Amino acid sequence: MALPLKTFRYVAPLPPRNPFAQEQAWLYAHAVVSLRRRLRRMGVLPEDAKDLVQHAFFVALTRWHEVEDASEGRKRAWLEGITWQLGQNFLRLRRHRVEELGHRGLDLALAPGSAIDEQTHATRLVRAALAPMTDEERALFVAYFLENATLDELTARFGITRNVAFRRLTTLGRGARARLERLSRR
Repeated sequence: MALPLKTFRYVAPLPPRNPFAQEQAWLYAHAVVSLRRRLRRMGVLPEDAKDLVQHAFFVALTRWHEVEDASEGRKRAWLEGITWQLGQNFLRLRRHRVEELGHRGLDLALAPGSAIDEQTHATRLVRAALAPMTDEERALFVAYFLENATLDELTARFGITRNVAFRRLTTLGRGARARLERLSRR
C-alpha cells in the first residue's frame, strides 16, 4: 500500500513589516555616535546620553512619516533636533530634581553619630573631594550639591553666568567623583 505524496505549495516570503527598516538601521548606525557626543557636550552623563539616543530613535520611528521622502541630510538634521529637544528636557528636569552628590565614594559615608571609624572615613572622603578646590570653587560646589541652590541662585550669589556656573560645576563634579573613586578603590 503506497502512501500518497503531499504536494507543497511555494509560499512567497512575507514583506518586512516596516518597508523603511533598512534605511532606519543605516541612519541609526551612522548617527548614534554623533548624537551621543552632542548630548555629552550638552552636559549629559554617558549612560544618560545612551538612553536619550535610544529614546530619540523611538520617537523618530513613531514620526517617520514626517521625513520618509526627505534627503539623508534632512533626516539627520531632523533626528538631531529630536535628540537636542530630549536633551534639553532632560537637563531641565534634572536641574529641578533634588540631587544627592551621587558619588560612589560618598555612598560609603554614613550619617553623623555612627561609629568613629565610619565618621573618620566619611571625613576623609569629603576632604579628598574638596581639598584641591579654591575657596570660591568649594563655596560653589557646596551651595549646589549640598544646599540645593539652583543655577539662578548661584549666578546671583557669585556674579557669574548660568553657562559658566554649569561648566564649573560639571568640572568640579567630575574632579570630585574621580578623587572619590580612587579613594573608594583603596
